[in-house]
Amino acid sequence: MPKKTSIKDLRELKVGDLVTHALYGKEWIGLIIGFEIVEDLDPVPKEKALVQIQPGTKYEFFFKDRVYGTAKVSDNMGYVSIHWLFKLTKQKRGDKK
Repeated sequence: MPKKTSIKDLRELKVGDLVTHALYGKEWIGLIIGFEIVEDLDPVPKEKALVQIQPGTKYEFFFKDRVYGTAKVSDNMGYVSIHWLFKLTKQKRGDKK
């Protein structure tokens, strides 16, 4: 039986990566601190990343203003489903993506 590949593996997400959020775009910049498997009532466990939002960015208080409950660790740190995260990539000067 083939091994299932996780979204984390497909996107090559790892601790220390800078990431953006699918809904908030490249102005939402966070640093992955760690990962956690969350066993919900859902039959499929979900993987979440512990993310620290970078100071000085538009969403630096994202977790203070928009997140409640166990997903919030502090005003600038909390858990986000890896489905929403994309690794920031370095671009060469002159590239306009």
